[in-house]
Amino acid sequence: MNDGDFIKINFEMYVGDDKKLVSTNKEQLAKDNDIYDEKLHYREAVLIVGSEGLFNDINESFKSAEVGKEYEVTISPENAYGLRDPKNIKVHTVREFQRHEIDPVPGQEITLGNRRGRIISVTPGRVLVDYNHQWAGKSVYYKYNVIAKVDSDVEKVRALIDYNYNQDSEDFKVESKAKAYTITIPEEAKFDPVWIEAKYRLINDVRKYLPGKDIKIEEVYKGEEEKPKEEPKEETPAESAEPKKEEKKEKTAEKGNSEVEQKNTE
Repeated sequence: MNDGDFIKINFEMYVGDDKKLVSTNKEQLAKDNDIYDEKLHYREAVLIVGSEGLFNDINESFKSAEVGKEYEVTISPENAYGLRDPKNIKVHTVREFQRHEIDPVPGQEITLGNRRGRIISVTPGRVLVDYNHQWAGKSVYYKYNVIAKVDSDVEKVRALIDYNYNQDSEDFKVESKAKAYTITIPEEAKFDPVWIEAKYRLINDVRKYLPGKDIKIEEVYKGEEEKPKEEPKEETPAESAEPKKEEKKEKTAEKGNSEVEQKNTE
């Protein structure tokens, strides 16, 4: 495999001396290890050899990998999520959390001041937060097998959508023509602020890994359909005659009452 190749794999990632499973694209394995996330799409993963989002040790392993074979890579803590740094453990006041409308609880994952951390302890007036990565100081064990090399440009674009956005790329319509890639986004993404940011990252990645074509992002907004006007209901001859009969009866009754009143007066 070479840098820039798109490959389809199945994978398992474990951390620590006890080799705890923390990530996989195998749905049943995730359920068996209580890490299943209903928001994720469990299917064959498409990765890019040499991409910045992968550990160097894994990238080097990909370069010598063969389709159909299984591999395991051990990554030292310093080459994975780094060593634990005491300087990344900070003390905050409870008032800071109150300003951000956060009720601090030990073990809670929080984002404060654009930094993501985990609350270690809460004491009167003080909150201790660890900003080290949760797997800092732990070795990583990555097991994978290459299913196939991806050659289709459409499938590569879909892989980049999955990489940059949290919605299933199958919901997007992707076309690859002579001069351009056309990506039609689904209804759910049109007003999603996450998509607005992801769109620019996607465009940069398509330019980087699939150069030479224009990129068209289509967002189709259908006009509001006009409701058909209701035609005034026409009265049938029977319906139009009926009120006249009632009116005649009322007039007769009024005449009879007048005559009775006149006789009583006399």
